[in-house]
Amino acid sequence: MTLLTAFRRHLFITLGNTLPTYGPFNRMRASMFRKAGMAIGRDVTIIGPLNVELSLNEETIRGISIGDNVYLNADTRLACRNSRISIGDDVQVGPRVSFETATHGIVYEPELGRGLDHHEIRVGDKVWIGAGATILPGVTIHEAAVIAAGAVVTKDVPAYTLVGGVPARKIRDIEKSESPLQRHGAMA
Repeated sequence: MTLLTAFRRHLFITLGNTLPTYGPFNRMRASMFRKAGMAIGRDVTIIGPLNVELSLNEETIRGISIGDNVYLNADTRLACRNSRISIGDDVQVGPRVSFETATHGIVYEPELGRGLDHHEIRVGDKVWIGAGATILPGVTIHEAAVIAAGAVVTKDVPAYTLVGGVPARKIRDIEKSESPLQRHGAMA
């Protein structure tokens, strides 16, 4: 049964990644990944292919959680073997963004090498991650934060904050937008 389940996971991931990258296929892709066992919410658009940890074992697939109204642009990488990646609702992810949950030690130890460690990545609701950004192990990106294109995020990002650079640093706070009525003085 486990061999059949593994084959099913691989089949649906492969089918999802071979769909054309336009129109209705971008919504169908999410359905294929759901059938492979990923927790994916409603109204998710994935402009494939989606690069998932090569093992595609059940632990990896079940470690991926994607909320409602999420947009993942082309070539998003979700490397979450032995860990978790959770993406909240209303999140926009640019092309070539990489979520990396694994890391190695800095010190090389004879007979042991550098070792391997895994840490969860959490992305809050309403986050925007720009093209080519890399999110490293253990990072939490809080609500409505923005990650500039090409940033390498090595530590947590507070809510309503714009970060960018290598390593990513705070650029500025993001003001919560006013409603159109407040802008026109209709609300006191």
